[in-house]
Amino acid sequence: MPSEFSIRAATAEDAPTLAALNLACWRETYEGLLPAETFAALTLEERLDHWRGAFQSSGSRVALAFDVDGAAVGFTHWRAHEFVLGGRLGRGGQICAVYLRRAVQRRGLGRRMMRQMAREMRASGCKWASLVVLRDNLPARRFYEALGGRRFGRELSWRGVPQIAYGWRDVAGLAAHQ
Repeated sequence: MPSEFSIRAATAEDAPTLAALNLACWRETYEGLLPAETFAALTLEERLDHWRGAFQSSGSRVALAFDVDGAAVGFTHWRAHEFVLGGRLGRGGQICAVYLRRAVQRRGLGRRMMRQMAREMRASGCKWASLVVLRDNLPARRFYEALGGRRFGRELSWRGVPQIAYGWRDVAGLAAHQ
C-alpha cells in the first residue's frame, strides 16, 4: 500500500517553501506558548533568510514531506556535531527542527521522518542525537518520549521561554524505532 506522504531531501531552491511552511507550523504550534512580541517578529522574510543561511551552512540536512496533492506538510532539519567526551572525539546529531502541519499529525509521518533522520545520522557516523523543545509543548515532548528520547541537562531558555533538552544515546535505536 503506497504511503499518503512522500519525503525527499530539500535543496536551496526549497527555501521559499520551507520559510512558508516553517511560519505556518510555528503559528499552529506556538500560539499561547510564545509571547506576543515573538509572534510579531515571525515574518516570511526572516524565515527565508534563515533557510537561505541554513543551506549555505555546511552540514545542514533538511527533508521535506509532501501530501498526495504535492503540498508541503512537514520538514526536519539536523546537522552533525563533533564533541569530546572522556578524551575521545565523537559525533552526534543535533536535531534543529521537526515540524508537521497540525492536519497531518498523528498519522505516522512524524515517526517516519524521525526514523529517516536517524538513519542519515547513523550513516554519517553520528552515535547519538539531541534536541531542545519548549518545556510547555507537551504534545512534542510526549512524541519524543514515545520514540525513546530522554530528558537531560538543565532547563534552558529561548527568548525568555523555558526549554528542555531530549536525547537518544544510541541513534541506531531511534533509526529502528517503530
